[in-house]
Amino acid sequence: MNTKNDYAALTAEAARIKSEVSLLDYFFKLESIGLLRYDGKKGKEYFFGFDHQKTGSISIADQANVWYDHALGDGGDIIKAVQKFEGKNFVEAIKRLSNNTDIVADGYHAFFKKNGETEYDIEITKVHDKVQHPALLSYLQSRGLESKDIAGVGKEVHWSNNGNNFFAIGFPNSNNGYAVRSMVYKGNLNGGGISTFTIGGNPQSIKLFEGSMDFASYRHLFPDESYNAILLNGTGNLTKTLCEKINTKSIEKDIPVHLYFDNGRDGVGGKHATKKAIELIRAAIDKSAFYADKGLNDINDYLVSQQTQDYKIKR
Repeated sequence: MNTKNDYAALTAEAARIKSEVSLLDYFFKLESIGLLRYDGKKGKEYFFGFDHQKTGSISIADQANVWYDHALGDGGDIIKAVQKFEGKNFVEAIKRLSNNTDIVADGYHAFFKKNGETEYDIEITKVHDKVQHPALLSYLQSRGLESKDIAGVGKEVHWSNNGNNFFAIGFPNSNNGYAVRSMVYKGNLNGGGISTFTIGGNPQSIKLFEGSMDFASYRHLFPDESYNAILLNGTGNLTKTLCEKINTKSIEKDIPVHLYFDNGRDGVGGKHATKKAIELIRAAIDKSAFYADKGLNDINDYLVSQQTQDYKIKR
């Protein structure tokens, strides 16, 4: 820094970031874009790990807002996390976190590096507006869904990665990429981000879903409803800024905000997101009871359970 005033301002901003920006949100965002997996809560700590690890080694102490990698003996606050996982220096990390519009930088190729070594090299080769591949239609069927449940929103996306070809159902996201799903693949192409769709001609609510299969399952169960749908594509995408935007839109349109988040993974990811949304969005209502009270993880589990029950009754 060039002056004492600059240094003092930087120090003050660093202190604000450490106290106000949620480290747990940051790690759930890293999970949502495929760098880490969430391994659950043990005691008062949340654990994350890389794909190559049998047991996640990174613990998050949410109340203290600090992390520690037990395998590497490294850790610290959220600024140190951005330095480590995004390859930035101290000043760059502070600048990245100052606005907190999106906790993880967007626009990376479907993720910058995996385990710090292997770089992804993804090229989207073709996109079909209608999903037609038999394997993808079979995948939908395995989830209790039909092609009409993703009509107008889901696409058939083909891509290559280091000479290998892949395809999946893709839902366009806010960063010109896709949240993709198939029988063998779940992740993001060309950066993570939320997906937004208007269903029907007269939206009566804003509905938040964790991902595409919950959204498609809701369309299957309630095909005549009209609403604005927001797919988080990972609870880490539920930033404070997004909540504020949803809150503003809800007030302007005078419509409620319905939350349909997961009940599983120790209940942490979904319940953390539900609590956060209710705190920041005035009209937010947890609508998960119809599946959570039955001990089910999400809307898709509910859909499949209903279909299985119907099949047993018919037999």
